[in-house]
Amino acid sequence: QRALLRSFSPPGGAAAQKITAMSLPPECSLEATPLPVCFAQAQAAYHWVDGSSLGGADPALQQRVADGLAFAEKAAELVSSLSVFSANEELEDINTGDLKYLLLPFLRAELILRIQPEEAAGCHDVRLKHLRHAAALLEAFLRDLEARRALRAEARAGWEEACADRPLDAAASRTLKVSRLRAASRAKKALEALEARARGAAAAASADRDDGDEEAGREAALVSLEACSHAALDSLRGVAQEQELLEAVAAARRENGGSLPAPPPPPPRAEHETLPGLQQLSLAPGSRIEMRAGAGGRLSYGAVMEQLHTGEVPGLHSLSVEEGMRREEAERAMAEAERLRQMGTREEARRAREEKGYDTEEEEEELRKARAKDDWRDSHTRGAGNRRNRS
Repeated sequence: QRALLRSFSPPGGAAAQKITAMSLPPECSLEATPLPVCFAQAQAAYHWVDGSSLGGADPALQQRVADGLAFAEKAAELVSSLSVFSANEELEDINTGDLKYLLLPFLRAELILRIQPEEAAGCHDVRLKHLRHAAALLEAFLRDLEARRALRAEARAGWEEACADRPLDAAASRTLKVSRLRAASRAKKALEALEARARGAAAAASADRDDGDEEAGREAALVSLEACSHAALDSLRGVAQEQELLEAVAAARRENGGSLPAPPPPPPRAEHETLPGLQQLSLAPGSRIEMRAGAGGRLSYGAVMEQLHTGEVPGLHSLSVEEGMRREEAERAMAEAERLRQMGTREEARRAREEKGYDTEEEEEELRKARAKDDWRDSHTRGAGNRRNRS
């Protein structure tokens, strides 16, 4: 899903690509930056940070996060002051050039999640504050798409699951996750097709090029909104898990006067008491290694590891390659001997049948039936009791 967002090009064709790649001159202040440039800079910063191989606390990455977040905040302020969207406006009523601004809460939340507070006292509280802010933005983004009927079926089902009071059962949750992954894969293929179509339209000039660019831009914006909705649901789940962990740490700090409690001491042990698990193994009395194990038939973990390939430790013997090949050859030889023995048994049975006057099992069965019929005729003569089966 992150790759989907990186592959999305904003509606507007080549001009928007140039805005995304350009950098502001030093004398240009953020307050004088127009809305399209602010959004393009925020989106470019998010894509750069998301695709970067730098560490999360790297100064260059954190500086890019701060710059992108500043542009995103400014763009959100401009969208609000200019009244780009109305409360009762649905997706079909929004202009193609304004669809991309629906992504601003998502971009702000993702950039806020990239902020790494410095390791100092209270850093967990700062991180917790960022998580709550990002969660509020992600929820606002999904609620806005839901109100404007911009959520597809899979994303809507995931949002309903996130808002439900009780979680779904394991089977339903797994089915929903698979359907969302398939929807994200379809969105990726759709974006790739749109990019290929845009490159072909840029190479060939036509009279209706502007109409084609607008249609392709609107379709790309809608597919990008779908991909961002799935990414927002995943981020919201991760934020909830991290927030729960940090809240537990904060509660432990409050109970201990501002610092984490010390780990509990290990339980007291006797002088010769051994730890449970693989560190000590009990051997059966009379085993060959009992004398080497010491009194009480106890063997240390290190001694077992040293004798792993010797075959002296019961249940831990591992075969070498040569031993395995020899065992396989012996098993094949035993199987071949058993097959020959069975063939000899069948041959002896065949010879016995030939000596009795019949060669096959079918002939033996026919002879048995004939003898049974003769015996029946001897005991059942013709009469009232034999009307239906006279011989």
